[in-house]
Amino acid sequence: MRISQRDKYLIILLGFVLVFALYYFLLMQPQEKKIDSLEVDYSNWVSQKADVDMKIVSERALESNIQDLTAVLSQSTSNYYDQISQEEMLATLSGYAEGSPLSLTDMTFTSNMSQSAGAVQYDATVGFSGDYNALLSYIRNIRNNDKQIIVKEISITNALNEGLNGKMTLEFNALPEAAEFIANSEKLVTAQLNTRDVLSGPFVPFESFDIAQAQEQESTDAIVFPEYPTDTTEIDYENYRPKTQIHGFEDGDNFFVANTTDISGSVTRSKTKIAGGYSAQIDFDFSTGREYSEASLVFDKTPIMLTKQVEYLGLWVYAYEASNHAIGVVLLDSKGKEYKLELASDVNWTQWQELEVQMPVEITYPCMVQRIYVEGVGYDQKLTGKYLFDQLEVSYPVQ
Repeated sequence: MRISQRDKYLIILLGFVLVFALYYFLLMQPQEKKIDSLEVDYSNWVSQKADVDMKIVSERALESNIQDLTAVLSQSTSNYYDQISQEEMLATLSGYAEGSPLSLTDMTFTSNMSQSAGAVQYDATVGFSGDYNALLSYIRNIRNNDKQIIVKEISITNALNEGLNGKMTLEFNALPEAAEFIANSEKLVTAQLNTRDVLSGPFVPFESFDIAQAQEQESTDAIVFPEYPTDTTEIDYENYRPKTQIHGFEDGDNFFVANTTDISGSVTRSKTKIAGGYSAQIDFDFSTGREYSEASLVFDKTPIMLTKQVEYLGLWVYAYEASNHAIGVVLLDSKGKEYKLELASDVNWTQWQELEVQMPVEITYPCMVQRIYVEGVGYDQKLTGKYLFDQLEVSYPVQ
């Protein structure tokens, strides 16, 4: 059978149509369905990403709000104790009177008077006797406490030649439930001194106490002393600097000086000391922030003279809290030149710390130690403070 030319064209055309149909239904159509499915998945993922982005933005906003609220709570609770005890109140009130002409004759404390849940309020009634200036200094010290102590009531009787006597009522407040927002202040009464924190009773033996061993030891006549290891540490003679004390702050012949008239302060004696009977206590109130503030303890009646070359000058300083104050000494040599020697650029310790500074070689001896200064620089300086000074020492060059 003979196929015409026209039929051949029709058969070829039909073959192309068949190939295209097979290509479309077997390849194109499944791919189109897969693309449609992927577009749906993509749309879902975009929607989920938008939800996650909104949650992240919301979480950051919540974290920022939490930080702001924490800062507000810390600021609003900064004047409160996180916790307070009668032992701490007694130590605080007694400490401010140490080395002062004001005598505290008696103290009484109330139980918790707060009507608010989570808050504690104690009142302390303190009997006192002394002169007017001593009373003002004591009240100023109370005001400078890092936690606010409220003077609620004060009664004074003038006994003429015997001075003033009377009673004052002071209020202490604590917020135990807000303790996480309150900066912990240094406690004067620690667990080492306050047995109620470590023992259930004063006659309870310590944890490692062995009763059987103690009874066996008691039954023997011989006393057995423990053997202690012998200290074999060698002295580094190359870097060894013997120290000589040149002033012990025992006589109290010091006075307070500031660089401006609106700065108030005082210098008294304190029984918290490194050696001897007393240390010198300086209290100051810079009143307001300024570019530069300075409070000084000045040596008055007995000049402190250095008659020969000194290699290092040292001083023990007690800090009640860390601050941005700088501490140093001022010297005047025999040619009238003044030297300001910085012992510490900031106070990054609490309790006693020994400070040292190397003496300039150009000093002409004999020279005089004029004063010890505490300075604040800038408008962010801490405005109030209290420090103790003891054992002014020097190290002479080792021959």
